[in-house]
Order: sequence, then structure tokens, then C-alpha cells
Amino acid sequence: MCGRYVTPDDRAMESYFHPGRHHWKAWINRYNVGPSMPVPIVYMPHGEVLGDIARWGLIPTWWKKDAPPTMTFNARSEEAASKPTWRQSMKALRCLMPAKGWYEWNENEPVTTRSGRKGHQPYYFHSPGNEVVAIAGLWSLWQAPNGSAMLSCALLTKEAAGEQISEIHHRMPVVLDPMQFEAWLSPESSATEVVAMIARSRSDFVAHRVSTKVNNVRNESPDLIEEVPAHSHNLLQGRRP
Repeated sequence: MCGRYVTPDDRAMESYFHPGRHHWKAWINRYNVGPSMPVPIVYMPHGEVLGDIARWGLIPTWWKKDAPPTMTFNARSEEAASKPTWRQSMKALRCLMPAKGWYEWNENEPVTTRSGRKGHQPYYFHSPGNEVVAIAGLWSLWQAPNGSAMLSCALLTKEAAGEQISEIHHRMPVVLDPMQFEAWLSPESSATEVVAMIARSRSDFVAHRVSTKVNNVRNESPDLIEEVPAHSHNLLQGRRP
């Protein structure tokens, strides 16, 4: 499960994705994005590639309750075509979610903060060059009972590929190459083509330990992605001697 990630600013997204139009103006780098927060996406609702802002946590079009569903921010790529929550979006409503990297917690590496709480060591995953990447996602435009519309999204995950990634966490986001963008966004791509794109998705990522400050979604600063030593004894990481 991927529950936190880092988003690039508007200029970096424009340069990488080249949308026909977008609503990213003044979007700044976000270093600790969590579920239900607004996030940038790239999608093709009417044959034109657009950039927009969506709620991270997909709300299926058939959802009837006033409150959005929970735990719909990740979709397992192996099941998305058959599960009711994802099926419609997986078939024709696919998007890209601009990112700089994501966080995962290593359950085999316990840490204890100065507050005395026990937890797991967080890691930051990113491309070797720290460039913008495109996480494969799904989108939906939900009509609420009160008549308002909400654009929402979820990112797709797969089995972790590569020794370094799998040693830390067993799942990872599906990250696509630019040559795959058009086919991924197109509602005309077949199920076979979609599966093939996921199979060819990227695995060339590196990771390093980061501060447990990232555990609190209210923390939002560039130092969250900075590397920290293993079991470092400082205010950011905090491990009792």
C-alpha cells in the first residue's frame, strides 16, 4: 500500500506532461501528500489531455452515500479490472498522477521515537535522477446526492520489482514511461494492452531512510525527503539509546 507521496510543482509538471490545458497554476511542491487530499492528475476526459486537481481516494460513479468511501486511494493492478470499485475506471477512465517519489515503511525495521511510540522505519523512493515520474492511476467524476460533482483518483500498485524495493516493502506504485502515456490515457486501449503496459512499468528506483516526521501528515517541508542515518539519535528521527 502506498499512502504518502511527493508531488512536483506546476512548472515541472507542465514540462514533463505537456497537457493541452491544466488547472495546476501556482501548485507548489508537496512533500507529504496523504489520502483524501487534493492531488494533480493528467487525464483525457474528452479526447484532450488535461491537467486537473482531484481528490486522492476514488469515489465510484455508482456511490450513493453522502460520505466518500474509505481506503480507495490504492488499487491493486492485479484485481482492478474485476473489482466493482475499480472496474469502470480501469476500463476507460485511466489517469497519470505526477510525483517525485513516495514513502513506504519497512515493517522489519522497528524504530522508537523520543515520544516513546514504536513504529517502523520510513523510506523515500525516487528515480535515480530525482526527476518527475508518472504513477498510473484511475479517475472518476462522482455526482454527490446534493448535485455537486467531485473528481477523484486512485493510484495503481503492483508487486515490488527489484531487490532494493522488495526488501523494504512488497508493493509499489505502477510507474509508466512517457512512451506509454498516450495509450494509458486513451479509453480505446484494450484490456490486453493495459495489462501489457503494467507489465512493462518501471522498477528503476532507489530508496533511503527518512525522518519519522513523515508519519504525521500535518508535517510538510522539504527536509522530509532528506536521508537520515540508520537509528539516528536526533529530534527528527529519535531513537532511544
